[in-house]
Amino acid sequence: MNQKKLNNKGFSLVELIIVVAIMAVLVGLLAPQFLKYVNRSKYSTDLKNAQEIATVVQTLITDGDLSPAAAVEDELYVSTAGAGKAAKDAGIMSEIPTSKTGTTNKFYVSYSKTGVTAVKLGAAPASAVELYPKVNEDFAKNLK
Repeated sequence: MNQKKLNNKGFSLVELIIVVAIMAVLVGLLAPQFLKYVNRSKYSTDLKNAQEIATVVQTLITDGDLSPAAAVEDELYVSTAGAGKAAKDAGIMSEIPTSKTGTTNKFYVSYSKTGVTAVKLGAAPASAVELYPKVNEDFAKNLK
């Protein structure tokens, strides 16, 4: 008489391979969506940081802590000097925001006596894209 073992514990190799294959298909389908959401959140963070920088510089100008040249529009890199230092000294901003979309990107602020005219993001002022007051169209596409 042939008797089968009744205490058959565990999974067979075929069952394990099927489970791994199903998991691989799910990861393959969900990974691109996840990466798209991560990328979108980086662009959204940079946009919010640009708006915060504009508010901070406007506050500094209003309080008299940052004075632009007489009638000339100044442009500066937001760093530990200039507007960034003035904002930290005044207690308005605890830390200087950095770009999430690229390690070489920096925030640049254009302002005059009347207030902030633009906040840009890029490796250099000439190639930077405008984020405030009007968002650059190419940048805005990454938010959708």
